[in-house]
Amino acid sequence: MLSLQKWKSISKWLLENKEELTEEEKQYWIEQLSYQNQKMLETWSEQLELLDEVKEKLVDSAPLSFKKKGESLQGVSYFHLGLYDRAVDALKYELDFSEQPSRVYLYLGYAYLYLDEDHFAKEHLLNVIHRTDDTLEKHFALLALGMQAARDDDIEQAISYFENAEKLLFNADVVYNLGICYLLLKMPKEARPYFEKVIESGEGDGEAFYWLGKCYMDSGNKTMAMETWYKAVHEFDSEDLLLSLAVEFEERGLFSCSLFCYERLRDLGCREDIVLHGLSWNYGLMDDQTKAQEGFKKLLTKYPENTNGWISYLWLLTKWGKQDEIHNVKKQIQSHGIDHPLIEKMTD
Repeated sequence: MLSLQKWKSISKWLLENKEELTEEEKQYWIEQLSYQNQKMLETWSEQLELLDEVKEKLVDSAPLSFKKKGESLQGVSYFHLGLYDRAVDALKYELDFSEQPSRVYLYLGYAYLYLDEDHFAKEHLLNVIHRTDDTLEKHFALLALGMQAARDDDIEQAISYFENAEKLLFNADVVYNLGICYLLLKMPKEARPYFEKVIESGEGDGEAFYWLGKCYMDSGNKTMAMETWYKAVHEFDSEDLLLSLAVEFEERGLFSCSLFCYERLRDLGCREDIVLHGLSWNYGLMDDQTKAQEGFKKLLTKYPENTNGWISYLWLLTKWGKQDEIHNVKKQIQSHGIDHPLIEKMTD
């Protein structure tokens, strides 16, 4: 994943050379830049991951517990197996003779949510809230409604549902998503207490530490942000976390911190091409031309089809004015049959 700083540099180059670009090339880069602008947040807040976590709690809700033990229903069995269309059919039939209709409505609501049938999902989940006296049933219904609203980009409504769910009982998934919602509204000060609460509960993973650090940084408290991220880097062996932090540090000009993340990734056995690219690029941004060139030569010798590597290397060589090496790189690219609009423009 390319960093924001790198894409800003490429964007500037594209604007300066826009007259030379075809309409097809312009459209290609608009799509690429838009995609990268959203990629990080979408990676961390993927709703399906949360749905899977909630599903596990519906299957085995300890330490949360329903007032009454669930009935043995075929529809619930289908739900647990991920057969949501069959679960819907069975649950609708079993609803007529169930002694716990609110529980059946809850499973129906989640099944419809998995099937992306939002209207039916909301109808059944609201039915749960109005008819049940079981705190956990109501909590899970509010959680699902919050996820549905967030998925529809109605963040204010999602916050309302999540807050009502939190009032009923503590669930780290709810608290975490309240933090994410406030970040989506660009309100880091309001988001911070929720990530702190998740971490204090003992259920905080690397993602919670990452977003807590971001809250501090975006609120102007660089010291606490760095302390939080430093702790995350050392406590969690998460490639996703380290890659995100590497990009975050790079965007803020903290290249030595970014290098440390890539070194940790190397120790964890992360893909060699990703590590080599990250190390070489950051050495280049630090203007350590020797280490950057050595790194890119190693990367592109071993992975000659790494298009992003060639783009990064050419960008740095152009910045440094190394015409002889640019000419040499151009010949290598041609020999490997690599064809890319940006490479063509950079080597004209």
